[in-house]
Amino acid sequence: MIKTSKQLSAFRQISAAIDHVEKKDHECAITLAGAAEGNMFIHWMKHSSVPENAEIEEQEVVTTIIRAIQKYVGAHETMHPKFQTFSDWCIAKGYTKKPLAEKKAD
Repeated sequence: MIKTSKQLSAFRQISAAIDHVEKKDHECAITLAGAAEGNMFIHWMKHSSVPENAEIEEQEVVTTIIRAIQKYVGAHETMHPKFQTFSDWCIAKGYTKKPLAEKKAD
């Protein structure tokens, strides 16, 4: 048994999703990042009424992780260094033009 919280669980899922993107395990990444999202690829794996095969673009995975990070930061008012590194990677790859979370003014 482990003791956990919503914040810790969300961090672990997003962190693992980022790790899976790096390994090109897109189906794992998108499922972890979008557990609460209504994303078509998340539902694709668990429903028999959709086609057996799918093509998951990296952009779709990254977009789902971005949404997950933004919701995490909004809910918990904190940005983890791993999320910041992912944000920098997204900017460098052209997935977004601005950081995923703004730093609070002091």
